[in-house]
Amino acid sequence: MRRFELQPGDQVVFTGEMDDDREVWEGRARQAGYLPHPNVTKKVRLVVAADPDSLSGKARKARAYGIPIVTPHAFVGMLG
Repeated sequence: MRRFELQPGDQVVFTGEMDDDREVWEGRARQAGYLPHPNVTKKVRLVVAADPDSLSGKARKARAYGIPIVTPHAFVGMLG
């Protein structure tokens, strides 16, 4: 199974109450070359969710579009 990787310019959505403020997470994404986006659309490549099993609107839409949902810890691992 191939590991999921983001590319520079990929859109990332953050949802839920995380350890750090949303602005901190969005800053980390920008530093890595990703584009934080406020809503889930078909162009979004990844959703970072405090609770990946969430039934929130963003998480439901991500599942419907087949967009991966990861924990903040997993996202940090993707940042390298």
